[in-house]
Amino acid sequence: MHLGKKISKPERLFCQYYRWIHATRISLAFVVTFLAIRYFKLDGASYALITMLIVMGPQPYWGNVFSRALQRTGGTVLGALSGLVALYLEIHSYPLMLLWCGVMMFIAGYLTLGKHPYMALLIGATLAVVSCAPPNDMESAITRSVYVLAGSVLAMLYTSIYPQRAYTDLRIKFSQSLDKINHLYEGYFSPRVLERPALDDQLKDELDAVIKLRNYITPASKETNLKASVFESMQTLHRNLIATMALMIDAYWSSNENHKLIESESSLNDLHRLIPQALESLQNKLVMGISDNQISGELRQKARDLHKLVLESIKDKVYEPPFYAYIWLTLEMLRQLTELNDQLHAALYDKGHRHLFKNNQAPPEK
Repeated sequence: MHLGKKISKPERLFCQYYRWIHATRISLAFVVTFLAIRYFKLDGASYALITMLIVMGPQPYWGNVFSRALQRTGGTVLGALSGLVALYLEIHSYPLMLLWCGVMMFIAGYLTLGKHPYMALLIGATLAVVSCAPPNDMESAITRSVYVLAGSVLAMLYTSIYPQRAYTDLRIKFSQSLDKINHLYEGYFSPRVLERPALDDQLKDELDAVIKLRNYITPASKETNLKASVFESMQTLHRNLIATMALMIDAYWSSNENHKLIESESSLNDLHRLIPQALESLQNKLVMGISDNQISGELRQKARDLHKLVLESIKDKVYEPPFYAYIWLTLEMLRQLTELNDQLHAALYDKGHRHLFKNNQAPPEK
């Protein structure tokens, strides 16, 4: 997978209607599998249907389904073997069979609080399914196990057909969020606006939307081989960017005098062009496959110039605290935009940053 490739229109469409597509995929998978079961008259094959729905249902993304299917398969194998042992022990001693089941369920319960809780849960669930087969009926127990494994395989098969990828949806939603931040910035800081606009609810909603993007990190990491910490770092910068802008807004509109003072400072005028330009550049990196990294140099140079010009312009002058707060927050926003741009460029386009990938190995391009 080429991580920085341009996102196509069908991929954007998939992202926009992902719930409809996910529901349609599950519906078709159920109907096709059900017809096959009825056609071949497979008794007890409902276990395959149940497993398929459990694996596919909670998350539509390939990264999650593949992981859940592997855990389901591993848990099923261990649970099935445990169930077969339980049935064998029942032939000789029913209390011994109960003791074995109790020990295995204790182990499964203990492991559910570990790194692979789903697999541990499936050990117990499959043990219950297999051990509840009629006594001495090993063939029935094995058949149930096979059906559960078949359900996991079917889930991966159906999901692999035009799979929905969390990584792609994350890039699209990240870009949409930056576009929203751009519009909010222009709405709050436009020189043509004389009073503070009523956009606070939109700003809060956008912050909530950014927090929800965390749900994409784990499957996106599995799909791309990028470390989860890379996505977490970018999300932190994304969230801090909105928080910094919220504080800038308060400082900018703290009073009419302070508002006019900020607008009169020539060293700050260029920000109304540069910050929207930086946000647009980040959007292009995310969805258009444009790897230009020139904006980072411009942001760093602007931060240096702003620091120097402001120090010169406020020499021998005394301003209200909100003015100084606005200056500091502006410099902080420029730093955050620069760092976010550098991190995106390194992750999406620079193959030299192998430390960002699991096992220091970047995925091959396809």
